[in-house]
Amino acid sequence: MKSSTDATTVPAFRQRRPAQLAERELQHLEMILANFVERSVTSERLPARYWDMRVAQLDAEYDLVPSQCQRVASLQRKLALLDNALDNASSAADAQEGQQSRRAAA
Repeated sequence: MKSSTDATTVPAFRQRRPAQLAERELQHLEMILANFVERSVTSERLPARYWDMRVAQLDAEYDLVPSQCQRVASLQRKLALLDNALDNASSAADAQEGQQSRRAAA
């Protein structure tokens, strides 16, 4: 006899984790991002895609409550702003370095 599976049944390995377990991860990511903003750490930071992945995992792996979803969205916005600011600062530093090297060569 065939055993039938309900189409709405989610395998155990694909079920989302409870929101309570996401709280610690959210706090950690918020602290890390706050430290980047305070210190303007550029050389020691992991690439933005790593932090994007970590934040996206929260949304994908946990059954977040609405307030946690708002915090995830806030982290994503702050990370995008921080990454843009650091990229702009890096580009400005590169341009200034290029001008100095051209002056030295002249």
